[in-house]
Amino acid sequence: MMFREIAGRSRRVKRLATTTTLTLAAQSAVGVMLVHAFTADVAFAQAAEQAPDPDAIVVTARRREESLQNAPVAVAALTGAKLNQYVVVNVSDLAKFVPGMVVGKQVTGSSASIFLRGVGSSSLSAGFDQSVSFNIDGIAMSRGREIGLAQYDLRSVQVMKGPQALFFGKNATGGVIAVDSNNPGNKFEGSLSAGYGFQGNETYVDGYLSGPLTDTLGARFAFHANNTEGYFRNTAGTAADMLQQAAEPNNAFVRDPTDSRRGASKSAAGRLTLLYKPNDALTMNLKMSGNYYTDNGASDLYERKCAAGRTIPAATSGAAAPFADCQIDGRSDHARLPVEVARTMRYTRADGKPYTKLVSGSSVLNTQYETEPVDITSITAFYGFRQTSGDDMNGQTRAIWNSQKSTMKQFSEELRAGTKFDGPVNFTVGAYYAHVDFTYNIDSYTNVAPLDPVTQTYATLGRNSGFKGETWSGFFEAILTPTPELEISGGARYSHESKNSYEQFLPENSRYASVYSQNLLVNDKYREANLSPQATIRWKPSDAVTAYAAYKEGFKAGGYNISQVFLASTTLASALANGRFGAETARGFEGGIRTTLLGRSLHFNVTAYRYKYADLQVQFYNPQTLSQSVANAGALRVQGIESDFTYRVPGVRGLDFHGSLAYNDAEYQGFIGQCYAGQTFSLGCNQLRNAAGIYNGQIFSGRTPPKAPKLGAQFGSTLEVPVSGDIRATFTGDVTYSSKYNYTDTLRPDAVQNRFARVDASVAVGNEAQGWRLSLIGRNLTDKLVVTSANDMTFTGGTGTGSTTAPSVLADLNAVVERGREIYLEARFKF
Repeated sequence: MMFREIAGRSRRVKRLATTTTLTLAAQSAVGVMLVHAFTADVAFAQAAEQAPDPDAIVVTARRREESLQNAPVAVAALTGAKLNQYVVVNVSDLAKFVPGMVVGKQVTGSSASIFLRGVGSSSLSAGFDQSVSFNIDGIAMSRGREIGLAQYDLRSVQVMKGPQALFFGKNATGGVIAVDSNNPGNKFEGSLSAGYGFQGNETYVDGYLSGPLTDTLGARFAFHANNTEGYFRNTAGTAADMLQQAAEPNNAFVRDPTDSRRGASKSAAGRLTLLYKPNDALTMNLKMSGNYYTDNGASDLYERKCAAGRTIPAATSGAAAPFADCQIDGRSDHARLPVEVARTMRYTRADGKPYTKLVSGSSVLNTQYETEPVDITSITAFYGFRQTSGDDMNGQTRAIWNSQKSTMKQFSEELRAGTKFDGPVNFTVGAYYAHVDFTYNIDSYTNVAPLDPVTQTYATLGRNSGFKGETWSGFFEAILTPTPELEISGGARYSHESKNSYEQFLPENSRYASVYSQNLLVNDKYREANLSPQATIRWKPSDAVTAYAAYKEGFKAGGYNISQVFLASTTLASALANGRFGAETARGFEGGIRTTLLGRSLHFNVTAYRYKYADLQVQFYNPQTLSQSVANAGALRVQGIESDFTYRVPGVRGLDFHGSLAYNDAEYQGFIGQCYAGQTFSLGCNQLRNAAGIYNGQIFSGRTPPKAPKLGAQFGSTLEVPVSGDIRATFTGDVTYSSKYNYTDTLRPDAVQNRFARVDASVAVGNEAQGWRLSLIGRNLTDKLVVTSANDMTFTGGTGTGSTTAPSVLADLNAVVERGREIYLEARFKF
């Protein structure tokens, strides 16, 4: 039997209607107008020969292959070819092509900040699930560290927006990023590419080998490796400068600068895919991958942004910061931890240099058994990682240091059975199970103290924490097609979540026994169940038009915050009360029109949505107590309109245009949250007064949540022209725009990313017949340094918080910054 490939699967605009009824009415009106406007083209499409659409993008948003134009789901899909045009190898880069999506690492390096339509999770707490989760080759992931994994040799990336309950294993409230890698084909082939990035002295190489081993077995091996010396500049002073500044009060240690560049990293990754098809009924697809990543610290991603327009950095515990500036300009000071301190702390390098080391691996077996009445699918997966790091959190002149080790092991199994009866009714049923074992241990050096003679450490505090969790869920969907034009589907997922969490503070430096707990151990058991229904109506009057409306719900389990700081006064009861948080749920409507026009040369789509999130899980960092708190907000309402188009110019080979526009109106409701550091009564910290007369809360109701730009847009074009013989040149250009947004969880008024536009472009010359291509790639040519998230900088202010009389001293900010302009030269060979 011949082996064959099997696919693995800015101005403010008028507010949207504020009731579900009005929203659905508006969607219906838009649909009617579009259908009437395109009547002539529909008739043309019905009369034309029904040849395959050459520009159709295949998606698996409903775990079945279908054209993007037919899928009744809000999804942004990017092909592997599109990602290769701009050297996109991580999720942070991917976000630049999805309007309204904001992605970045956290300052601590423990996780990520992922927001879509203003819904997301900052993940300051290491045990916190993401509202926007990942699904990589069928493995459901929700820790956030996945943004650090290299993504290469991809078939597609699909960003499903809004609640996702039925199709991707674990329930998600904000959306799912689904990554599908390539499978072996029915012929031998390979590719090798190498590139150089000029700004960061970056080199990379990737490639694959693929083909049939027998008539029934195919294999594909893909790999990627990267090395960069660092994009940003380190402005730390010399050892002589440090001695003059007396940087460590009451301590003779001198903190030498690290490398002259910031953001240096190395990575290597490989994936082996085996595709076995002994007969027409059975297909088994095994993917095994490993990733290695190391850098010179998560701190190299951030810059100090001074508070309230100050031009001089705030002192850290009395120590000035002469080597830092107050600008987002790609410059900040970073230094190693004094080696005398480093050698006494867990997980810190003996030389005291900041670093991150992440090793991860996964294996997933996707088995499909196709019979005449029923298709059965099994996805068995294992995923795990081990990360250690040591990070300089406040610049060179005062050591505020955090070192950590986190590990995770996850096993999951998903079973699905779907009927394919000839009649109008079909069903899909299934079950999902996952077991997670997660640990997160830290040591922190935050206050100057002598060596503890008993514990033999300079560390201020230490903590061991983690959890073991289980997810059981079952789902059901019925699909009714009473006519060829109409499809009605509905179902639900029942989920049961359990977590057994623990957190214990360790006896570190006895100098601070009166400040931090030394031995408190907390064990917490969390149990919760949920039923999330979903219903969709899809109407397809012709091949040219698809309209749909859907009601969806989503669920994200609660748990216990394992990243609390226990003060000496903390009791078991208060730790449990402050650490527990409830589930986050979402419900709402969306609807859209998908059109294929002008003889299939134009695809134009519009989607409208309105969702309400109840008990939204939010996180805050208190820079005075070093505590990371988790709470449930009252509600978040998001509503908006999104549109996109692709246009292939008829009669002009290789010329196309594409674009997207997203308007999102997000608003907190019924929510009183934590004040920012230094926010006094007069500045709005006027809620939740304690017995001492200090206020602890501010009103968030009616305000836009963080990382929620109201307007996002993208426009681009590709042009392919002949050069000589079979040699052709390809020109691409894309402009991405985002309106302003606040990048702090506490909505500090001085923490706003102003509106910006990025320009990406590339030119490639190649010969497809001979299999070679040479590309010059420019990313962010407008050189915009964009802040994706920020937290108050420890011990740099924050006094006067909640006071009616004390003056305000705002803390400086640790701002995580994306790279500016990047230029790459790449050569690719295919055989």
